[in-house]
Amino acid sequence: MQQSILLVDQQKNTADLMKLYLRACGYSIDHTASPSEALVFADHVRYRMVITDLVMSGGITGFDLYRRIKCLDEEIKFMFLLSPDVCYNALKLLGSLERNDVIKKEPLSINEVISKVRTALQSYECDSIN
Repeated sequence: MQQSILLVDQQKNTADLMKLYLRACGYSIDHTASPSEALVFADHVRYRMVITDLVMSGGITGFDLYRRIKCLDEEIKFMFLLSPDVCYNALKLLGSLERNDVIKKEPLSINEVISKVRTALQSYECDSIN
C-alpha cells in the first residue's frame, strides 16, 4: 500500500524537489503552500506523515498544524522543515521534538529527507503491527 504524505511548504523549488524524489521512492504526495488548506486536506485524507515548514505566512505555524492535525490522528508522523534562522533550542522549548523530526532546508539534502522519511514511516508500520 502506498503511504501518503502531506507536504506543506511555501517555497516552490524546495517543494517541487521533495515531491519529485519522494514520489520516485513510491510515496503518494499531496502538496499545499497554504497552512489552512493543509488542515482541510488532513481532515479528508488519512496521511501517514506531514512534512511542514515551521514559519509560514497566513497566521498558522508548523506547530499549529502539528497540534491541530494530531487531534485528528494521534499516530501521524511529523517532520519539520527548518530554515537556518530558526534555532534548535527554540524548537526544544516549544515542544518535545528530536533532531530526527527536523529537516534542514538550507542546504537541503534530499538523501537526508528520504532517509528520515523512510525511518519514520518504518516505525509507523511497526507501531501499527503491535
